[in-house]
Amino acid sequence: MNCPKCGKPLPEKLSLRMNFCPLCGEKLFEEGKKYLMEIQCAGQRQGERDVMMVFVDDRSFYEVKPSESICIALDAGFHTIKFKHKIRNKTINLLITSSYVIKVYYNTLSGLIETNINVVEDSQDGIDAQTLAHRDLTAPVMVSEDGRRTFDIMLGEDDPEYEVKVTSGLDEGILRIYAERCEFTPSTRHKKVVTSYKDVVSVKKKMGSIDIICDGNVHKVYSIPKDIYNEVLAFLTNRIGEVRGGY
Repeated sequence: MNCPKCGKPLPEKLSLRMNFCPLCGEKLFEEGKKYLMEIQCAGQRQGERDVMMVFVDDRSFYEVKPSESICIALDAGFHTIKFKHKIRNKTINLLITSSYVIKVYYNTLSGLIETNINVVEDSQDGIDAQTLAHRDLTAPVMVSEDGRRTFDIMLGEDDPEYEVKVTSGLDEGILRIYAERCEFTPSTRHKKVVTSYKDVVSVKKKMGSIDIICDGNVHKVYSIPKDIYNEVLAFLTNRIGEVRGGY
């Protein structure tokens, strides 16, 4: 991000609550002004799983479908925008002193979420209340009551409830058990095996192991140490039942 006054790059660790440039001393933004941000989703095929999830300031959650766009109003100042598509995340920080159009898409070649950020010309004065009242703004899908905690779970950035050394078949590794999913990371390779609880049909005991049965009769079997076996089994059973609404 650059200072809108002197044009020089702002320090990376600049406090997002600061409202003056540490380089030239000028105010970074005018408090009270509002601007529009249009987020356009492109580069994906139409489908339920292609929806791009958008999180604004860890407070508001939006969804935008391929070939469609959403429009939101933001106060002048610093804002954090997070995008999620399937297991991919991307975070950008913006100093809002004008309106923006952001084109976002999932690049199937690179496997990354990519964004193209453009400033709307002659929009530095902001949008007045009367014009704003006639704009068709997108309502959020959800507003978080506890801030970041709720969205960290959706983004896959929450801390695990359990972190256990396990074996699965011939693979040894770490099983991390979260509120909405579990992740198995084999020690022989870096690729994680992620299991979302919404895809789980049942959890069963299996000769000292836990058998997680997913849709399509897919079995994921993990041997759990005896000292924590019953506790992990109870946690998974209860959490999966809550996520699935009882199974």
